[in-house]
Amino acid sequence: MTRFEDKRLTDIVLGEAILALLSEGDPITPYSLIEKLQLMAVLEKMAFRKQACTSAIIEVRSSLMAQSSEYGSFQPGNEYPSGSKMIH
Repeated sequence: MTRFEDKRLTDIVLGEAILALLSEGDPITPYSLIEKLQLMAVLEKMAFRKQACTSAIIEVRSSLMAQSSEYGSFQPGNEYPSGSKMIH
């Protein structure tokens, strides 16, 4: 697969994880998303989709780390960094 195809599949499994959380009525937080992606990776039989789940997990974790350094203290279980404003 090309880098573009890998990125596209990563985006697809990320979207699938979000849709699964929505359909289950679960909150969508970085932590719930990581947990869902981990479960998807464990249950996945196709190696390339399993790798896409792993890539998506890395992407979400990287985003968390970037937020943490941008906003200061960002603790697990706290969905929003201190000082952030929820729009809805």
